[in-house]
Amino acid sequence: MGSCWITLIVLFQFGDELQTTQLQFGFKAKSSTNLGLCTFALKEALSYYATNQSNVFCTFLDATKAFGRIDYCKLFRLLLKRDLPACILRVLLCFYTNNFVRVSWCGLFSEYFLATNGVKQGGVLSPVLFCVYIDDLVRLSNANVGCFIGSNYAGALAYADDCSLPLLLRYARC
Repeated sequence: MGSCWITLIVLFQFGDELQTTQLQFGFKAKSSTNLGLCTFALKEALSYYATNQSNVFCTFLDATKAFGRIDYCKLFRLLLKRDLPACILRVLLCFYTNNFVRVSWCGLFSEYFLATNGVKQGGVLSPVLFCVYIDDLVRLSNANVGCFIGSNYAGALAYADDCSLPLLLRYARC
């Protein structure tokens, strides 16, 4: 059985353990496939604070080539905290720590070498693993950092590898 089938089984069997915050909009089942919903949420949060005459500063993060920069140690610690079975973690760890790749350029190929970080481009499980990887960043509500509309947190929004962090100034009136 190929690794693609195994990753599909992992997604099907352990999808609940791999769920991320509602503030992540891309790379998720039952989530918008376009940037519109995330942009709408950000615009509404900014509009709310502007209407209430409060200053909001927003930081944007474009995590270019983010899939290739994921640290395996951190990723597998995060997966371990999500109570995935040890046997599943071992299989995934084997897939990622024994991942040999080579570069193709103008029809020429390099020697194979070991990929020491990153999730597989085009891999079925890769987008979900990326969302798990950045989930703590998006969960800043636990630290009371960022914007709230009533009890709803709107201080960190993510669509795939793009994140926005609207920050409310301390002296704001809302």
